[in-house]
Amino acid sequence: MPDSGAGQFPAVALTVKFDGTDQPTTAISDSVEEIAAGTQVLALATADATGTPHANMAFFALGREFDLFFVSEPSTLHGRNAASRASASAAIWLPPPEFGEGLRGMQLTGECAIARGQDAGAAFEAYQGRFPSFGTDPAVRAAFLDGTAAANLYRLRVTHLRLVDEPNLGRRNYVELRVLR
Repeated sequence: MPDSGAGQFPAVALTVKFDGTDQPTTAISDSVEEIAAGTQVLALATADATGTPHANMAFFALGREFDLFFVSEPSTLHGRNAASRASASAAIWLPPPEFGEGLRGMQLTGECAIARGQDAGAAFEAYQGRFPSFGTDPAVRAAFLDGTAAANLYRLRVTHLRLVDEPNLGRRNYVELRVLR
């Protein structure tokens, strides 16, 4: 596994490709992996059936197919929103070394839902890989995988992203990308 550069969290090797840039896929993947590894929390934006927006924060894990996994309860506002309207956005960023310089972050869009079946297994493995104390009890693991736990693993399947990684991709180079699977 590549070093995160942040020294705290392991990076995940992505298996997807990107459309929308002349940058090599490895350069984009390295940036995404390092930014995701550098923080534990994302900002998630959902909307209800009428379009009323809601934002929340969640601990997350990055999956190899550029899925963002997080744990939440279906009764939360964002859980209810994801059930009625799957479209969601997220933001992940690293604090800049100084104001306005060395910016590194991602704005992501995709579809958000409870992870079920094989997706639940992938979500559990990614989340436990990021947070080793998560779900160590076999009964807890089974409840998450079969959907009987009080909370669920959710998957945000990223389809598009706007990436800025000034140290690696250039100053003010905001790269608009589509994720290819």
